Amino acid sequence: MRNGVAIIVASFALAACAAPPKPTAAAKRIAQNPPAAIEGRVTDPDGKPVAGVGVRGVPRGEDIPWWPAATTDCDGRFRLHVAAPAAYAFLLSWKGVAVMTPAPDDPAMTAVPVAPGGAVGGVHLVFDAAAWRKAGAADPPDDPSCP
Repeated sequence: MRNGVAIIVASFALAACAAPPKPTAAAKRIAQNPPAAIEGRVTDPDGKPVAGVGVRGVPRGEDIPWWPAATTDCDGRFRLHVAAPAAYAFLLSWKGVAVMTPAPDDPAMTAVPVAPGGAVGGVHLVFDAAAWRKAGAADPPDDPSCP
């Protein structure tokens, strides 16, 4: 943790060395349900769309299978498919680094409930590139955006 900001670095090399835990009976039951969809938009703190940011739904509970992340398009839109029933927080990543802050509008503080086969739209997440730069080891020359 740096300056009150948690940093999570995606490392594919480390992931190859560890095996995922065996799914529990409850996780297997949930995985058999029809998936739910979560749609929304990622903007910067000024409300401008942010493109190229990874959006991962983080289950807020045990025994909920994790599903792949999505990437925002040029309008900042994303669509996730997730296991249900569950509630989800979100982790935003850029250039392989995810940053969580204690700010009340941080996507990790969100709780979006979903039902099997259901869809939730209108989710608004804020990506704070300044916080990312402050916490990240690198300072990329550009913000995530479309030309």
